[in-house]
Amino acid sequence: MSHHFPVESYHEWSKAPLDIKNLEDLIKDPRFFGLPMSETDFEQSHLLDQILGYEIERIESELSCEHEDYYKTRLKEGESQRWFGLHPQTLQTPFSEILDFLLLLKKYQINKVIDLGAGYGRVGVVMQSIFPESTFVGHEIVPERVEEGNRVFKKLHLNKCHLVNEDVLKIEEFPQADLYFIYDFSEYEDVRKLLSLFSKKMYKDRFFVVARGEGIRSMIQLKFPEFWAAHGAIHSKKWSLYSSFTDLD
Repeated sequence: MSHHFPVESYHEWSKAPLDIKNLEDLIKDPRFFGLPMSETDFEQSHLLDQILGYEIERIESELSCEHEDYYKTRLKEGESQRWFGLHPQTLQTPFSEILDFLLLLKKYQINKVIDLGAGYGRVGVVMQSIFPESTFVGHEIVPERVEEGNRVFKKLHLNKCHLVNEDVLKIEEFPQADLYFIYDFSEYEDVRKLLSLFSKKMYKDRFFVVARGEGIRSMIQLKFPEFWAAHGAIHSKKWSLYSSFTDLD
């Protein structure tokens, strides 16, 4: 069986809105999120956003008009970066990448996933193809992204998926989950603060962490050996998978 649908299917689905039943069936099939060899991950993600009914380009364009671009913004101490002015596909993790790390965890019991800096909640959508009974909670600092992500969840009847409007730097202790997903969400010291919270959990809780981005992965490698010294790690080009309780190979 092919690990993805023919690329022509994505272009066809993106041109004419599918009814909800067809969409619900598609997101339960891992092939829907697999990457055709003729597409880049950004191109495919753009098509999937259209098929799923996200209005991300409009929202990000409006945010860019209303706010200063991220590279011009001087953050206050303890304030997370909001990444205004980024291309919508650069802002988010491609669907196919999310599928890749979820497939690695397929044999484990993943009942709850927490995404720290969730954007529009793509992880919650892709989860339906691997862990359809699991709960997803995404923390996102920009309310417009939260509103749009929850709108799509509601449309797709994903009742166990929710985005909450929250700055992850305000979290003092993370709720228990089986998998945490973290992106390079802010400045060096902010990311270090977040990883320090996980460091305290490493020896007492059972969970996986997926870290995406060169900065956060480098920091884990150099400053937080407790993430990988005992159980190893799995590295892809852009993300790394760590475990607090089981060997990774």
